[in-house]
Amino acid sequence: MRNIGNRKFLGYLTLTTLYAALIFYLSSQSHLPQAASEIEDLLHKILSIIGIRYFHIFEFIIRHPDKLEHFMIFFVFGILLHITASYSRYPSIRENATLVTLLIGIEYGALDEVHQMLVPYRSASIYDFIADATGIVCSQIFIALVMWAYVRLQNSRNRQRDGYCTECDTE
Repeated sequence: MRNIGNRKFLGYLTLTTLYAALIFYLSSQSHLPQAASEIEDLLHKILSIIGIRYFHIFEFIIRHPDKLEHFMIFFVFGILLHITASYSRYPSIRENATLVTLLIGIEYGALDEVHQMLVPYRSASIYDFIADATGIVCSQIFIALVMWAYVRLQNSRNRQRDGYCTECDTE
């Protein structure tokens, strides 16, 4: 049974490390691949169709689409880090998966910006770092909300299975 947990951890660790390597690779490019600009154009079209006049955040995203890209990339990274930390063999890491994720994810975002200073035609930006850190923080909020909803659903199912009646308590 213990080996199964180790295999899961190694699988998640490998996936998270490969994703971190992808972030590093993208940061190493002087010019981002064509696919990135095509995704940016598609995003711009979608947000234009939705109508920026109703949602001011969309106006910001259209003006600064790279911030949304940073946010989304680090949101996924935060989820991967959290899952990996949750399967660690060390109880202190498992119990503090959110804190570990925040520390590693935000630090990686800062190092990513420092790395971009060394790449020709790229520059570091505090706003990119803020988008990276916001993605990590929001991923942890998302995970906490999903876990909260899951626990509530499980508790509700358990009460129904056990025949617990909330109306019976008030009589």
